[in-house]
Amino acid sequence: MNTKIEAGAHGPGRGAVVAVALGLFACETPADDPSLVVRRDSAGVEIVEALRPAWGDSDGWRIDPEPIVDLAMSGSGPTHEFARVLGMARLSDGSIALADGVMNELRLYAPDGGFVGSAGRAGEGPGEFSGGMYEMVMAAGDTMWVRDWGRRVSMFAPDLTPVRTFGLTSPISGIHDLEDGTMIVGFHLPFGEGSDVDGLIQTPTALWRFDLEGNRLDSIGGTDGYTDYVRESSRGGVMSIATLFPVKAQVATHGGMLFVGNADVMDVEERTAAGDLARILRVRDYDLGLSAAELRAERDDFLGDNPSALLQEVAERTPASGKRPAYADMIVDPAGAIWLQRFRGDSEMDNPDRWLVLNADGVWLGSVEVPERFQILDIETDAVLGVWRDELNVPHPQALPLHRN
Repeated sequence: MNTKIEAGAHGPGRGAVVAVALGLFACETPADDPSLVVRRDSAGVEIVEALRPAWGDSDGWRIDPEPIVDLAMSGSGPTHEFARVLGMARLSDGSIALADGVMNELRLYAPDGGFVGSAGRAGEGPGEFSGGMYEMVMAAGDTMWVRDWGRRVSMFAPDLTPVRTFGLTSPISGIHDLEDGTMIVGFHLPFGEGSDVDGLIQTPTALWRFDLEGNRLDSIGGTDGYTDYVRESSRGGVMSIATLFPVKAQVATHGGMLFVGNADVMDVEERTAAGDLARILRVRDYDLGLSAAELRAERDDFLGDNPSALLQEVAERTPASGKRPAYADMIVDPAGAIWLQRFRGDSEMDNPDRWLVLNADGVWLGSVEVPERFQILDIETDAVLGVWRDELNVPHPQALPLHRN
């Protein structure tokens, strides 16, 4: 499960840094360079098509593998041991908040990595997590939101004091802060469109706006959701099985706007808080071709040495489309740049992890390569936050320097 920290996360001096960064981006990358981008209007919606990356081979942004802080090394004992880190974010004072889904704790660390305190445990009460933690979101005002397996949202103040807890109905795909006192909640619809309840289907999601007391306000559309393989279970009911090269829609928020990417092509829709389409940002003719050898390698990895009849059925009935998903994750950073994690199949995880970057004007800057064995959870102006795993697979939550040349 890839978990995003919303693009409301704050780092030290964030406002001033972002203002400078925006000015630099505008100077370095002309928004209307016809060799880089084409802009047109379609029924009041701006369509921005990037033609080529602005960065050359020797320039671009770079993530330094030498950490600013490593929370597994900045102290000792259980408070510096981690199991499954769901999310990380920096507060305005430089402190680092972290959610561990196995420990069922929301933890706070000083800027130098020293442990400050923790909140949460398994339970049904305020500030507790029903069935365990599922997702963490850093929201406006340095507040932290945690969604649990019991479909509840718990909100915490910057000092980890519980603020409120409320429940939501239906299977949830994610929660997102609009920074205006409301939130976006994605709900999985009961069944998808496709071959009834037997085969590869597309399960869409509905997006609703809620206030921060948990009251539903209005519908603001939806996404294409995700692909899955579904069939009737021999024990009754329906079972779903992960399939090859699954497409999954991504949602993020920034500056009161909603960003939706269905990941079938290299584009992103920018929508207003009311759900109205404002812009489409697209990379024209981005190659998503999937060769026969790549598909064969993914099927071999999927089936393993002794596949069950069910896995063989899934592999045989998964269409060989010849096309991979455009991306697997999306994060909008504090300067409004959209980061799209290029999709890798399970058989391709030894390949470099690269993120394609569009700036706030829709210009395709280029790609940023992630250090080996590091998973990005949040992106700031001067750092990326995430988890590096050592040779023994021990998780190290880290902040790595981000150099924006």
